[in-house]
Amino acid sequence: MTRKNIGVLQLSFVALVLAGCTKVEPLETAAVPQSAPVAKTDQAVIADTVSRGDVGVKPLAWANPSTGSAGVIEEIGVDPESSCRAFVTTQRTLEGETRFKGLACPAGDSDWKLGPAR
Repeated sequence: MTRKNIGVLQLSFVALVLAGCTKVEPLETAAVPQSAPVAKTDQAVIADTVSRGDVGVKPLAWANPSTGSAGVIEEIGVDPESSCRAFVTTQRTLEGETRFKGLACPAGDSDWKLGPAR
């Protein structure tokens, strides 16, 4: 066999190997469940903001991207009858703006919930 024949044979082999690489097959992927972000209520966002705020009269903004509502907690106080915090806030929604007093109370490990205002 001559050098020229060996070169042609090698080139043919490389062409066959590359031809096998160009085969298009569908890509298989594992099914990964997509978890949707958990939508919070305005009450949950307000309670969470009150739980992280300092007691006193220091404006503290809150916003809920799930509903588009926002407001400012005007003051946070300690409820003498419980481990809850009393607060005053505004709430701006599509319907308008309201101002109200409320009570945020611990409700488990790290959650707080709004309780009845006193």
